[in-house]
Formats: sequence, structure tokens, C-alpha cells
Amino acid sequence: MGALRSHFRNEARTMAGLWLYFRKRRDGVGEDAVAVPYHGSGKATFIVFTVVSGFEAGLFWLIDFGLVVDLLLLALGVYSVLLVFGVYAGTVVRPHVISPREVRMRYSSFYDVRMPVENIVSLRHLKESHDPTKTRTFVGRMMISHDNAYETNLVVELREPITVTRPLGKTATVDVVKFCADDPKTAAEAYERLCVR
Repeated sequence: MGALRSHFRNEARTMAGLWLYFRKRRDGVGEDAVAVPYHGSGKATFIVFTVVSGFEAGLFWLIDFGLVVDLLLLALGVYSVLLVFGVYAGTVVRPHVISPREVRMRYSSFYDVRMPVENIVSLRHLKESHDPTKTRTFVGRMMISHDNAYETNLVVELREPITVTRPLGKTATVDVVKFCADDPKTAAEAYERLCVR
């Protein structure tokens, strides 16, 4: 039951991200924090998926299944387009965040990993490509957020391990987090400016 509840929670967050996107607002970026965007490299992929989902929904109208089934398929098609675009919108409205208190690594409505500054050994810019056939999100005590073309360009090393909640509710313990930002150099500079004392 926990996985099902987590699934519906993620869908609700996805739709909330869509609402924030159309209102041109960001979630969780305080006045003393720096937003670190990561949606740039995935934009084209999400546009393609959204167009394909819309086209697929339209194709069902060419086959007559009867009015009730046609309306149901149309509703499902529209909902799938909203979900796909909502995941992209979530990457825009929920950027990574660097503040004097913490570094937050996020991915749309699926991940929100909070790393307190006092627990961070280092945050550095390191570009790595990961083999898509072998890469898993969690490897030992390392988390790799490889949603952007299986590349990461920021690495956070922690003093003490933290618990990360996966999209369907399970947890994992990590002490290294690798993720991607559109401008990793600026992110590393923001960390040095705001967090290193």
C-alpha cells in the first residue's frame, strides 16, 4: 500500500508543479538561497514525449470504440500529456537549491534530498558519463541522479550517511550524491560563497 500511496503523492506533486509552472513560480527557493537549474538538457526529450503522447491520444479517435470508450481514451490521453509535461514542469519549478543551511538535490516531484551544510565534506564540479546499461540510481552508499542523458557534473561527499526516500517510498542510505546542473561551475561557486566558512 505504501508504494501505491507514494505513486499518487508523486502524481499530485507533478500536477502541483504544473500549476506552479504556469504561474511562473518556484518551489522551495528562499531569499538567501541560490536556485540551481537542471532542466536544460532534458527539455527536448520532454517536448518529444509530450508531442508523442498527444499524437497517440489523437490516434484513438480514428478508431470507433463507441462513445464511452472514446471519451475514456481521450481523458486518459489528455492526462498522460499533462503528466509528461508535468514532470518537465517539475524540473523547472523545483531546481536544486544551495543555501547557507543546506544543499537540496531534487528531480521534479520524485527526489528531494536535503543535505545539511554541517554534514557536507565537499561539493565539487566533476563531469562524469555513466553507462546507461549498467547505471543504477543507488550503488552501495552512492546516489547517482542520472536523469539527464546519464551524465552528472556535481558531486557531494557527506561526513555522515543520510537516508534518501525513493519515488515509491523505499529508502536508501548514502554518503555520496552525484547529480547534474545546467551550470555546475556557478553551483560550486555558490556553495563556496554561501556554505564554506
